[in-house]
Amino acid sequence: MASYLVVVEDDHLQEGPLQDKLEDAFPDARVEAIPTERAFRDRLADLRTRRPDLVVMDVMLRWDLPSRDAPDPPPDVVAGGYQRAGLRCAELMAADPALAATPVVFWTILERCDIERDGRQLPANSRYLRKSPDLDLLIRTARELTRLRRGPV
Repeated sequence: MASYLVVVEDDHLQEGPLQDKLEDAFPDARVEAIPTERAFRDRLADLRTRRPDLVVMDVMLRWDLPSRDAPDPPPDVVAGGYQRAGLRCAELMAADPALAATPVVFWTILERCDIERDGRQLPANSRYLRKSPDLDLLIRTARELTRLRRGPV
């Protein structure tokens, strides 16, 4: 079965190049982009069925794309704000037995100390990377994490 990579990023100017780079680096992989926290939550059941080999997650995500029909965010989203949306998504994965072992790369403009300032720790199966136009470190990290899940090649 082909590898399956998920990019959770609400900025299309970053998501597009990242998705292209992942597709180039992993030509046999399916790369799916999820643009918002709401879309991620809506996709959780599907992600349980077809578990990703890796999730690249922005920390700051909007709840939904602007529209007249957009539902109001739930209380935990209102309380936590967009600055922690990716962490909430990763916590949903960590609490789900089918997704808990899925590696997550937090790809963000935030400093790690800003993320962990309120006592939060990044999940054990995650990595922190600062966003950069040079995506080579992200690709190397993705290769390392997916190799670890599959064992020696």
